[in-house]
Amino acid sequence: MKKTTMKDIAQKANVSIATVSYVLNSVNNQTIPEATRKHILQIAKELHYIPNLTARSLAKKKTGLIGILLNKSSHTPYWKRQGYLAVVESLEKLLTAAGYHTLLLSLNAEKPSLDIIVERELDAAFLIDVRDETFYSISINFTIGVPLILIDSKIKDKMFKQIFYNYQEAIQVALTKADDTNSDALKTSSEEVCFIMENFNNQSLVAHILQGIHDLGFSRDHIFIIDDLHQLDSISQSGSYKKAIVINEFLGNHIEKMNMFDKLTVICTCNCPEILVNKNTQVITFKEDKSTSAFSIMENLINHIDFFKQSNNIYSIGVKR
Repeated sequence: MKKTTMKDIAQKANVSIATVSYVLNSVNNQTIPEATRKHILQIAKELHYIPNLTARSLAKKKTGLIGILLNKSSHTPYWKRQGYLAVVESLEKLLTAAGYHTLLLSLNAEKPSLDIIVERELDAAFLIDVRDETFYSISINFTIGVPLILIDSKIKDKMFKQIFYNYQEAIQVALTKADDTNSDALKTSSEEVCFIMENFNNQSLVAHILQGIHDLGFSRDHIFIIDDLHQLDSISQSGSYKKAIVINEFLGNHIEKMNMFDKLTVICTCNCPEILVNKNTQVITFKEDKSTSAFSIMENLINHIDFFKQSNNIYSIGVKR
């Protein structure tokens, strides 16, 4: 099958090859009517146009290579691995559809090897669940101006875009679902509600979630951060709690099988609510997955230099109502 060229698109759209090039390469200093731009993009899609990354790299001094940096260790539990997989698969699909090449790199969470970052020229990179103390040793290996987008990581530096779910909103909604009557009744029965959550390499995000639960009137005694399934046994044996709010559906699926609680509400962080099989389990999902938000931010950073200057660098994804 003959490969579609810009000339083919230009002929069908009845525009110049230069105009097609400006649109497909997102050249922002050209005034092209929005209708023409959309028409060209639609024809490119219909003709299954595949960008020539080598040519684009030469023209824009870009490599077309996007890094996904995943921080994990040998003892990462399966529910964390599933969460990472969901993010990586979704990101890779979006990047491929946009004509990028993807470099997936697993970094040792304790002692990340950074040689490959130095060797490769990346147009942008996503850094997933990075440890607070190793973030800067990673970030200094990127050239100034290369977008570095953090997923499930919270840092104080406003230079970097950070994406995570709005956990406090999700917990508020979960509490409403966990309560059979109203908020006043919930306050009187709060002693029987516990929170079970996955852990993160990024402890600033953990602290952020814990603070959100504390702000809703619950003490640290109600919260269980799970690194190993055996930690669930002590909760089960205590019998102190009748209701549970669980962060991570793979962890929630395991708790379903244990039949530990009268009422279970699960906040889905891996975009896989279908694995929750108990019809009585209350399910909380979000408006979009983290990968979709992260990809959109990456494209804005690559194509619009002013996007770097925006003061808003934390993107908190809200709950789907």
